[in-house]
Amino acid sequence: MFNKDGSRKTAAILITGVLTGLLFGFLLPWGWLFMSPSAEHGHEGIDDLPESWACPMLCVVLDHPGTCPVCGMELEAFISTGDEIVLSRHDQAMLDLTIGEAAVRDLTTRFTAPGLIEFDGSGLYSVTAWTGGRIERLYVDYQGERISSGAAVADIYSPELYAAKQELLVLSQAESTLNGHGMILAAEKLRLLGTPEYVIRQIIDRGEVRDESTVISPASGTVTAINVREGEYVSTGHTLLELADIGTVWLTVYLTEDQSGLVDAGQELEFSIDSQPDKVFSATVDAVDPFLDQPGGASEARVILENTSGEFLPGQSAAATFINGEQPGTVLSVPRGSVLSLGLRSIVYVMTGPTIYEAGDDGSLRIEEARFEPREVTVGAHATDSRGEVFIPVYAGLSEGDIVALKGAFLIDSQAELLGLPSLFNGETAE
Repeated sequence: MFNKDGSRKTAAILITGVLTGLLFGFLLPWGWLFMSPSAEHGHEGIDDLPESWACPMLCVVLDHPGTCPVCGMELEAFISTGDEIVLSRHDQAMLDLTIGEAAVRDLTTRFTAPGLIEFDGSGLYSVTAWTGGRIERLYVDYQGERISSGAAVADIYSPELYAAKQELLVLSQAESTLNGHGMILAAEKLRLLGTPEYVIRQIIDRGEVRDESTVISPASGTVTAINVREGEYVSTGHTLLELADIGTVWLTVYLTEDQSGLVDAGQELEFSIDSQPDKVFSATVDAVDPFLDQPGGASEARVILENTSGEFLPGQSAAATFINGEQPGTVLSVPRGSVLSLGLRSIVYVMTGPTIYEAGDDGSLRIEEARFEPREVTVGAHATDSRGEVFIPVYAGLSEGDIVALKGAFLIDSQAELLGLPSLFNGETAE
C-alpha cells in the first residue's frame, strides 16, 4: 500500500517532467526535432515534384495512399524523381560506386599476352614398378634421352615375381597331371605383375627362370625425370621414369581477367618465341579455361602445336598477339565495366548531374547526391589502349564528356527494375 505523501510526491515529479519537456520543445528550433522532406533529400524545390506511394516490398507504385493490393502492406509516400535513380552519399558507399568518362581514345583490337611452351598433357607417361624389389640395373642414362615403346628400362629383383615364375615353371612341367589349368592361372598371375608375354613363353618353352625381371617402357618418348638409382629398393607402384612425347606441345597463353572475355576457342593468333624473336608463327586457339586460377588472377588459353621437327622446346617463353575484329582507331569509348548488355541491346547509366556538393577542409568537393539515368547505346567489339586497358567503342547514344557509372552499374539497374523505371530489361530508356 502506498501512503498519501508518496503518491503526491510521484505526481509532482511527473507534472514537472511534462512541463520541462514542453518548455524545451518550444525553445528548440523546429528543424532539430522534425526534418522536412526538402531538408531530408538535401535540395530545395522538391516539394514541387509529384508525390507517389509505394509498397515497402516494391510490389506497386500508386498515385494515392492506401494498402498494397498485392501484399496488403501500408503504402509509403515518396517523391518521384522521374526516370532517374537518385543516390545519396550513403547509397554510393553501399554500392562502392565508381564513375568513368566517355572520351575519344585511340584504340586497337590487337593485344598481346605472355605464353609458355609446355608438354602436351595427353603425351605424358610414367614407368612404374609392378611389384616391389631392388633395382639391379638401369638402362636409361640421362634426362632428355629418347626411348622407344617396349625398350628395356630397368632390371628389378623381386622375390614375389621370382616365386611366381618358379610356380609357372613347376606347373608347366606337371601340365599332364593338372590338365593345364594350373599353368594357365600361373601365367595370368605373371601378366598381372607386368611380365611381358615373351618372358612367359620362355619359361614354358625353355624351362628357364631369370632372377631379375625387366621393366619395359609402355610408350615412346623423351625422358623428363629419372627417379631411381641402381641398388635402390622400390615398392609397388613406385615411379621409375617419366616420359613425354614432344611430337606435339602446348602453347599456354596467360590472360588477365579483362582479356579473358576477348578470346574464344577457334580464334586465330600470332606468336613468337624468345629464342626466335624475328620469326612469327600462326595458330588457332583450341581451348580457353572457363575460370580464373584465383580471384583477379589469370585465365589460360591453350594452343596445340605440331612439333615433329622439334622446333619448340617445353619451357620456352612466348608472346601471343590476338586480333579481335576490325581496328576501331580513334573512337568515342567508355570503360568496359560501364556497359550492361542483354542480347543485342546495351545500356549505360549516365550521371545527369550531382545536385549537391559538400566542400572539404582541403577545398575538395564531395558528391552528396548523384543522379543517373539509363541510356541505350550502340557499341563495338572490345578494344584496348596503348596501356592494355580494355574499353568499349560507342557509336551512338553518348557524347564526349558524359560521366557513366562503372562499379555499381548493375546494382543501379537492379534498383531501377524494382522501382518499375526504365532499365536493361525495360526497354523504355533514353536515347
